[in-house]
Order: sequence, then C-alpha cells, then structure tokens
Amino acid sequence: MTSTPMLQLALDYISLPKAIVMASLVAPEVDIIEIGTPLCKAAGLDAIRAIREICPDKLILADFKAPDVGGLEATMAFDAGADMMTVIGGATLATVEQALTVARQRGKEMLMELTGVRESEILGRAAEWRQIGVERIVYHREWDAQSAGRKWTESDKITICRLIDMGFKLTVTGGLTMDLLPFFADIPVSVLICGRGIREASDPRAAAHQMRLTINELWSVPTV
Repeated sequence: MTSTPMLQLALDYISLPKAIVMASLVAPEVDIIEIGTPLCKAAGLDAIRAIREICPDKLILADFKAPDVGGLEATMAFDAGADMMTVIGGATLATVEQALTVARQRGKEMLMELTGVRESEILGRAAEWRQIGVERIVYHREWDAQSAGRKWTESDKITICRLIDMGFKLTVTGGLTMDLLPFFADIPVSVLICGRGIREASDPRAAAHQMRLTINELWSVPTV
C-alpha cells in the first residue's frame, strides 16, 4: 500500500488580506500552506508571520525559490515562522548547501524547486543535490508553460519515478485538479499542491475537502 500524499494549498496572491481569508477558510482541509512566490514578493516576511499566526498547527512553506545567499534566505524564512523553504534549481551548489545547513540546524526542511532546469538536465542536477544530502524536490509544471499549452505526460511520470528511486521525496505541482489526480495515483509522491483548483472554486473549502477525500481514496488502493 502506498503512503497517502499530503495536500498543500498554494497561496499565490499579491494581496495579503485575501491570502489570510483563504488560509483561514481552507486550513482545516489541508496539511501544508504555501506562501506562494508572488505573495512572498508582495508582502514579504509579514505574509509568513500572518499565516503562522492564524494557522499555528499547519506546516508552512515559504516558496522563496532562493537564487543566492541560501543561508540568509533560509534563516529569514524560518525566523518568520516557516517550516519549509525552497531554493531554485539554477542556484549554485554552495547556495543549496548553505540553505540546507540552516534547515538542518533549525530542524526545518529545504526543497529544491526545478523551475528553470531543463528537462534533459534534471537527473544530473538531482544527482548533485542528492550527494550533498538534499531530500526533497518540487517537480513543477510552471504557470507560463501551462499557458503555452504544456501538458503532463508519461515522460513526466518517468522522471518523477526516477527521482523517487534516487531517494527523493517528491512534491508535484502545476495545474492539479480533481480530474488529474488519477494520473499520479500509481506514484508514491509525498505532497500534491493545489492552487487555483481550490482558490477559484465556488466553495474553496468544499473543493479542498473533496480533493483530500479523493487523494485518500486513490492512494489507499493496494499496489501489486
């Protein structure tokens, strides 16, 4: 039996008040609340502090996609109340190591974000990250790529499975909807991120609740 992935809500807002309302509404139905990159840029560390205050029992991820000064950005995120932060795939190994060191010292987690890494380079870069102790990767189908017609394919699943085989815990994100969940159901991913599929629903909390039920059902099926 595969383990059930956690559900993560992405707060990709540029308005902190709107993010606070959505987090308050949906928090009971999700495991992780993500301060999306747009919100990190628009509201800074105040966004992390605010969501931490209203959601004290939830894991909070700051999607910094840190490109440099990894130790400093990790310290900033964790001091503000985050449990996790991200480093962008194009960062140097020195940046990754510094962020990872701070995360370990604080008992927190650092995730590599594949945005900007060419598909042909993912496994090579991942091997370097694994060597220095990185444990989590975010496999991301980017917003702009989606707008340009990028679809999830079997090739994505093959890469995700190879990363898991390398020992990584995989977070999957990018236009996830209820209808798309079965596509990933035979893969032992660790986290599934949903943003617009929850935020833009007529009843966001009900949408998150249904997504949680569907995840539980799909990943509870024994694998042969």
